[in-house]
Amino acid sequence: MPDIERGASYFGVQDPEHAAADLERLREEGLTAVLHTFSERDQAFYRETMRDIVAASSDQSLSVYVNPWAVGGVFGGEEFSRFVAHNPDSRQVLNTGERVPAACFNDPAFREFMREWTRDAAGLGADVLFWDEPHWHDVHWYGDDHPRDVWCCRCEHCRDGFREEYGEPMPATETEAVSSFREESMLDFLDEMMALAHEAGAENAVCLMPTGSADHGPRNWARLAENEHIDVLATDPYWDAFTEDADPGEFVSRFGEELVELADENDLRSQLWIQGFGLSGDSATEEVRTATRTALDLGTDSVFMWGYDGCRTISELACEDPMGVWNAYLDEVN
Repeated sequence: MPDIERGASYFGVQDPEHAAADLERLREEGLTAVLHTFSERDQAFYRETMRDIVAASSDQSLSVYVNPWAVGGVFGGEEFSRFVAHNPDSRQVLNTGERVPAACFNDPAFREFMREWTRDAAGLGADVLFWDEPHWHDVHWYGDDHPRDVWCCRCEHCRDGFREEYGEPMPATETEAVSSFREESMLDFLDEMMALAHEAGAENAVCLMPTGSADHGPRNWARLAENEHIDVLATDPYWDAFTEDADPGEFVSRFGEELVELADENDLRSQLWIQGFGLSGDSATEEVRTATRTALDLGTDSVFMWGYDGCRTISELACEDPMGVWNAYLDEVN
């Protein structure tokens, strides 16, 4: 399938020589693109190392995506945020008044930090910056100790912004105005960072979670697709992670069809992600085959798996048969 970009995320390796061997293998296995995670730890301690790994990817003629892995606690990823630890006053605030371990999109210090991250990430030599699952903090991902109607963020910056926009105090309950404000705040944040990425010579991809909730990204995908700075519109319909007992083909199709149509309407490239983590049972490889075939049949421009080798190197997320899952994906995309 020469016209389809075929990729996977690659992470957890800080040895350029080891990475170079892996990247050569990925190319030989038929991939044409790779995503490298660039966490706050990488930015602080491995910046030159990551530049070498990105260069090794380019040497293999792989298109290179770089993402803010769990940066600020507001993007997807299994990493901790040094920014949040060092800037407690920049954390999001629940409507109950409780601070949570994630930075606020409207906090000035976090915005400045993200400007630096964007310039550094583009400076690695990335072709595309991949804005992965931007989201407000959701306490329910971490247990059921809070009522269902709690939400973020109601910090001073959000309250000030809401009052300026609506001419009244920000309520403690999540009204439609609150949901709209949260959505607009995230879109404004993404617009600023994507504009900086373009200035630094990188394209932009935004990956939206398949939920339609104001907690988990813009509810109206069309608003984002109309942004002048976006190049790739993506979603990750992980059938086993986001819902229970979902049919992988139906789940990928439900969100993938809308995304591909929106991308086509706005002259963007479309990208669909296939779950390659946390899968178990005898049906896992067939589920991956079904999901991948569905994505390809929808006419997407790009298909990726998270992550390479079925996430075998990260024990908490590894598939029960990681290489079986990985090879099933490779069989379908090639």
